[in-house]
Amino acid sequence: MLQALHERQVYRGRYRFSILLAATSCAALLSPSTGLAQAKADNWAQCEGQIPDLSISACTELISAGKQSVENLAVAYNSRGIAHELKGQHDLAITDFNQAIKLEPDYAGAFSNRANTYASMGNLDGAMSDYNQAIRLKPDDADAFNYRGVAYSARGQFDLAIADFNQAIQLRPENAGAFNNRGSAYDAKGQFDQAIADFDKAILLKPDYSEAFSNRGNAYSDKRQYDQAIADYSEAIRLNPQDAETYYNRGIGYLVKGLLDQAIADFSQTISMKPGVAEAFNDRGIAYHGRGQDDLAIADFDQAIRLNPSFADAFKNRCISRAIAGQLQTALADCNQSLTMRASDPLALGSRALVYLKMKNPSAAIADYNAALAINPSRASSLYGRGLAKQMQGDAAGAEADFAAAQAIQPAVAGQFARWGVTGKP
Repeated sequence: MLQALHERQVYRGRYRFSILLAATSCAALLSPSTGLAQAKADNWAQCEGQIPDLSISACTELISAGKQSVENLAVAYNSRGIAHELKGQHDLAITDFNQAIKLEPDYAGAFSNRANTYASMGNLDGAMSDYNQAIRLKPDDADAFNYRGVAYSARGQFDLAIADFNQAIQLRPENAGAFNNRGSAYDAKGQFDQAIADFDKAILLKPDYSEAFSNRGNAYSDKRQYDQAIADYSEAIRLNPQDAETYYNRGIGYLVKGLLDQAIADFSQTISMKPGVAEAFNDRGIAYHGRGQDDLAIADFDQAIRLNPSFADAFKNRCISRAIAGQLQTALADCNQSLTMRASDPLALGSRALVYLKMKNPSAAIADYNAALAINPSRASSLYGRGLAKQMQGDAAGAEADFAAAQAIQPAVAGQFARWGVTGKP
């Protein structure tokens, strides 16, 4: 594992829950009357089909013809709403679901689909209200329980989410998505073994389930079982090579294991697919720093900060890379900025103390190391750095005591400081 004053910030802030909107019409299509022309039958097939543009066109033609029963007309609006949502046209989808519900106020599927769209728009209150109504109208609808569980998870209400996933699984035990979603909720609660068991089941039910592999990788990573995590991330990538987030998470696994070339490759792949992810630049910068390429590291921290000017960790990381590169004034400014954002960060305090050491200001360094050690008394780099500062002040006994305490925790700590360009007297 890298031993540096850098710190990563995890990009996978969301847990990956599955919602398959296209499969949630929740109402059987009422067959057109006998004797309808084949063209009209084809329109119904396309309206309920999986190709959004064809579905929108066919549903629109059926709606515009004005010859459908109220029930069939509601189905057409619902199906067109699904197609609009699949195209990311949330407002048009909501309009169609509204019309379906107006025509058929007991249409549970339209409530469930409108709830999914509200959830996609970040309107969790609206989503929750519609899921509740869908479940009231159709209490055996496994999908509605599953999706309401996802909404509870998005609100951080994981116990309620798990209760809904339990119900979804009871109603449909072969529901791989519900197992995946319950696993993600368990992972969010820190119950990693339960999470892994659920991802195992999801994968057993659906062996090509890339999200379940990726989520199981997250759970293994949370357990610090990085080899298993990397194996699962790799399988998820094989199944879905366009998954930028999984490349990023595998890069974190490689970074923690000290496999810097592989980490850089994965972070670079993430950046090529999603160039606006500040965390990927920050963590690639950490990997470059680990290879001693602080010029490349600084460039990546620059970009992370451009993308997210409030990224305290990137300022802290650029501080130490600039300090190693001898850019002491700008390094000090970066550490000050990081501490302005997060005043009690022991890593930022230690980074600024290193800058003060290189500036030959032992008093300021000791003050920062003392503050860092008050937060984390067993941090070897803070103990050793304080020893170096005491040595600068002529306090040989104090320096030796700090050196001994630091090396008892981390025997190679002196070599770390030597790489940073600070060494004690022989």
